[in-house]
Amino acid sequence: MRYNFDHGLDYILGKMEAVFMVQIPFRQASREFFVGNRYPTLQYAGQISNDPTWNFPSHKHEDVSEIIYISEGEGNFIIGTDKYKASKGDLLIYNRGVLHEERSNPSHPLKTYFCGIDQLHIAGLEEGYIIPAGVKPVIRAGAYSHQVERYLSTIFEEIRSQILGYETICQNAVVDLLISITRIIDSQATYREKPAPDSLSRRIKQFIDVNYTKNIPLSEIANRLYISPYYLAHIFKEETGYSPINYLIQRRIGEARKLLLTTELTVQQIGEQVGYENANYFSTIFKKLTGETPSDFRRRATEMR
Repeated sequence: MRYNFDHGLDYILGKMEAVFMVQIPFRQASREFFVGNRYPTLQYAGQISNDPTWNFPSHKHEDVSEIIYISEGEGNFIIGTDKYKASKGDLLIYNRGVLHEERSNPSHPLKTYFCGIDQLHIAGLEEGYIIPAGVKPVIRAGAYSHQVERYLSTIFEEIRSQILGYETICQNAVVDLLISITRIIDSQATYREKPAPDSLSRRIKQFIDVNYTKNIPLSEIANRLYISPYYLAHIFKEETGYSPINYLIQRRIGEARKLLLTTELTVQQIGEQVGYENANYFSTIFKKLTGETPSDFRRRATEMR
């Protein structure tokens, strides 16, 4: 039998190439990702699942930026003054101080992972911003979807377990997550938004958002905008789906739910903070809107942690 020398040489060289070691030196980049190399702080993480009727009325976090990833289902969201529909594979980004409202689609219930971050200052962005102004807050994760879900699920599971070293794992995962989001945005320039027109209903909503803790009659809002109360109510409901008074209640209860989850204020203190001087009336309104009292809501949320 004749030996094919060329074939044998190719085989040997192939083997050598397979075991050849590659070593690349690591060089510190001159550009820092976080201003002053100060890492952000994780405030909370969580998961939403198995609740077709889940919703969270309008609220905002003054000092916390939030990241949500949809792993299953779909939902409707109002972020700032714009409406969005988001589904599996989407990221929702709330820069700090951005008003948002969330609602699951009962036919395709949401399953999400989320986390809240403060002390955040990414180089080149305003403090507390994850995405630049003008970038759409609903982003397709695309090729990064598995990575993003892994980071968020790791953060959630580590916080829940609190096993030795969980703080470091969470911190590293938050940094990895923020870098991945920045890469997604950099690779998808189509996420730039055109400035929304300053419609009348937007101005009404902005006025309520600023003054929701005050008892301002509809007539006063109408007078400030030089329109009739009837026209104000009509135009607002036509665009938002809420009457002005119902939106005001939603806005108050959304902030109350946030405070129940993130503070140790009493129910009465929270009621007063969102515009209800009478604690019993506040509890009645809260239960009518959510199906449970403020105390029950807080207790259930605490037990699920």
